[in-house]
Amino acid sequence: MKAGGLPAMQRACAAVVTVAAMLATVPAEAVTRLSFSGVVDSVSAGYAIPGIVVGDTIAGSLLYDPTVADGQPLNWIGYYPGAISGFSATMGALNFTQYTAQSPNNEIDVINDDFVGGLYRDNLYFRIAVAEAAAPDVARFLQLSFSVAGTTRPDVLRDDSVPAVFEPADFTLRRGFITVIPPDVSEGNNFVLNAVTVAPVPEPRTSVLMLAGLSLLWLGARLHERHRRPAASSPTRPG
Repeated sequence: MKAGGLPAMQRACAAVVTVAAMLATVPAEAVTRLSFSGVVDSVSAGYAIPGIVVGDTIAGSLLYDPTVADGQPLNWIGYYPGAISGFSATMGALNFTQYTAQSPNNEIDVINDDFVGGLYRDNLYFRIAVAEAAAPDVARFLQLSFSVAGTTRPDVLRDDSVPAVFEPADFTLRRGFITVIPPDVSEGNNFVLNAVTVAPVPEPRTSVLMLAGLSLLWLGARLHERHRRPAASSPTRPG
C-alpha cells in the first residue's frame, strides 16, 4: 500500500460520514412537480391572448409545496396562497414563465364535497400569474382545473388540504385556460389536458445522502481490496 494511502482514505470516509450526518439534521422540503400537456380546443373572444389558436399544443410544468398553511378557516375549502414556486410552459409558439413582479402571484384552491345542483363535487385549482417571454412586464392569468362530480361524495379529495400527490385520471374534468388580467374570468385560450403527471421531487438532501452512501460503499471496497492484496516482496540486492 502506498504510504499514507490508508489514513487518507480513512479521513475521506470520516468526512463523508460527517457531511451525511449534518445533512440528516436539515429539515426536508416537500415539493411536488405537476407536468401537463394538451391542446387548445376553443378561444373566447375578448379574453384570449393573441398568438394562441385552436389546435395549438401546450406543454409545461409547475412546482408546488403541499405543506403551505391554509389561508382560511372553513373545513371544506382550502386556500393556499404562494404554494406554487415555479412555472414554465409553451403554448403554440409562445413561452410563459411565472410572473414575479407582484405578490401574491399564485394560489391553490381545494374544494371538497361541494354540493351544487344535486351533485357532490371535488375541485382542485392551480392559479398563477404568468408572463410571456417577449413581454415579461405584462401579467396574464392561467388556471389548471381538476374536477369530479357524483350523486354520492367523491373520495378523490379526502379533505381541504393540498394533496402531495394525486391521480389526475381520478378527475373526470381536466382542463385549463390562459387569459388576461384581472383573474375574475374563467375563459380565454381554453385547453383540454390530455396528459398530466404528479410526483414528488427528490430533494437535494436525499440526492446528497444517496451519493454519500455510494461513496462509503466505494471507499469500503477499496479498503477491503487493499487489506487482501499481498505485500510486494522486496527486491534483493546482488551480493
